Amino acid sequence: RYKPLLCKQLKVSSAIGDPNAQGQQNESLAWFLSIEVDLGGLNHLWNEEFYQVHWLWAKALQDQWKEEIELVQLEMNWTCNFFLWKAAQWGDQMQQSLVKDLPGYACYSGRQSHMY
Repeated sequence: RYKPLLCKQLKVSSAIGDPNAQGQQNESLAWFLSIEVDLGGLNHLWNEEFYQVHWLWAKALQDQWKEEIELVQLEMNWTCNFFLWKAAQWGDQMQQSLVKDLPGYACYSGRQSHMY
């Protein structure tokens, strides 16, 4: 009646929460979700507990992805701000070089500013 429990059967799967979702055609539930259980008796608790744990896993996974998206957006803003700061820094250097009548330094600073 009971089969060995494999690690791949313990992973979070959206087939449990939404079996009709797109891309679920080849997904199958673990064997212990399809065995006959008397839902009116005491044995239904283990199945209910599985669904609760699975929901918590899926929620944690969703929270991790939300956090990752937030971090990537922040990192992108930090990178853009750094490049703008470097461009302004090289632009200031170019202006100072022009005031000091150093055309070579001004040219290099200008090219660096445009690079950022």
